[in-house]
Amino acid sequence: MSGSLVKVAEFPLTQEVEQQFIDGNWVKGERGEPIDVLNPSNNETIFQLFPASDAQVDEAVASCWRAFHDPSWKKMPALERGKLIMKLAALMREHAETLARLEAINTGIPIRESRLESASSARHFEYFAGWAGKVEGGAQPLMNDRLVYSIREPLGVVAIIVPWNTPLKLMSRGLAAALACGNTVVIKPSAVALASVLYFGKLVEEAGFPPGVINIVAGSGRSTGAKIVGHPDIRKIVFTGGTEGGLEVLGLAAQNVTPVLAELGGKGPIIVCEDADLDEAADGVMSQVFARQGEVCFAGTRLFLPSAIHDAFVEKIKERAQGIKVGDAMDEETDMGPLISPDHLADVVGYVESALGDGASVACGGDRAKPEGGPDGNFMQPTVLTGVNQGMEAACEEIFGPVLTVHEFDSLDDAVRDANATEFGLASYVWTSDLRRAHRLAAELDCGNVFINTYRYGSEIPFGGTKKSGIGREHGEEALREYTQIKSVCIGLSRWHSWNRD
Repeated sequence: MSGSLVKVAEFPLTQEVEQQFIDGNWVKGERGEPIDVLNPSNNETIFQLFPASDAQVDEAVASCWRAFHDPSWKKMPALERGKLIMKLAALMREHAETLARLEAINTGIPIRESRLESASSARHFEYFAGWAGKVEGGAQPLMNDRLVYSIREPLGVVAIIVPWNTPLKLMSRGLAAALACGNTVVIKPSAVALASVLYFGKLVEEAGFPPGVINIVAGSGRSTGAKIVGHPDIRKIVFTGGTEGGLEVLGLAAQNVTPVLAELGGKGPIIVCEDADLDEAADGVMSQVFARQGEVCFAGTRLFLPSAIHDAFVEKIKERAQGIKVGDAMDEETDMGPLISPDHLADVVGYVESALGDGASVACGGDRAKPEGGPDGNFMQPTVLTGVNQGMEAACEEIFGPVLTVHEFDSLDDAVRDANATEFGLASYVWTSDLRRAHRLAAELDCGNVFINTYRYGSEIPFGGTKKSGIGREHGEEALREYTQIKSVCIGLSRWHSWNRD
């Protein structure tokens, strides 16, 4: 598989590849032993990562600050900055197939889904390119003897910590907004899933960004990531990942009073009402829980069903789940690829076993999958658990895999109460044909995003969570507030008199 990756990517992802992009140059990481980067479809090594040293992180941050103050970036007209971002988006479109294949091989996302993610990654840059010249301040009209106005300025150097699930897309949304606002950026991709991000660095070069505007430093979270998060010269940290890791980032960043934009874990409820189109709802549930093998922060993983339709609806999703083809991410026929690692697969299986031990039942799946004639990868069967109560680990903790727990309710009030009874609040899903009910549930569900009779979102829609699902918002105009700071300017319009004189 290593050879095919090199061929597909047209990028020398070999043992000796230079993987740190610092100040416009590709250099080899200088920290310790290399890290094997694996293909989760077969657990073979694709290439080895040589992690960045602390000194290289320092140089990347210093490079960002030099670029931030250099006229080639600081004085670049906003319109030209937008055009440069749009050029990068065009290059991503041109190289979309390569980016998609790299992501599929390195993360396990099925190639058909990976192509969609590659396109949506480019869309983030296209969207925010249009905002480059529209970041506005305001005026305060209430002071007769003073002119008071505010301007929105870039923060300076922003660090983006990228997770291993859909790294290209989750990097792109923050990077596009940060660049549109005039910031410079240090990107720290996951050490286990970074092939697409490294290839993206080549596109940054080709687009013609001034050296230092975008730096990529790769390594483990415990070393390279911790160095970045604790760096005193970073003005903002953007972190996407699990809640446990997010709490560590928040604690470390607090030592320098560095603000953090965090999208963390989720435990999305799906409420299917009796009046819903049940076939459409069943199809929707399949996407909400099993897309990208459930390794999605905003996945719907807790299904709430009225008693009157419980058994019939479980049969619908059972039938559909059993028709999902699990296999190699590069197989065009694959619906659901492998989980990211053997350890993560073991964790997901452990949650299922724990639920069964607590009295739940398996409607379908429940164990590792072995694709017929396929590779020996980290495959999990699409799993549906019934008889789950609120106290089970599988109902409370983020599993981050293709596991759906089914919960029965007698009244909609009970469903809302149980849906909100979680420490997470990222996304909720509702299937109904009743407009009033839809709006009522949208208001009552305690989360950052409610999807009614649909799934997924775009660059234009603010996205983020409540409770332990995160702080702040990505996407849309709202994101501009995350990557800028307000400066107030007060100009006296009348003669100033000393404070201690009449």
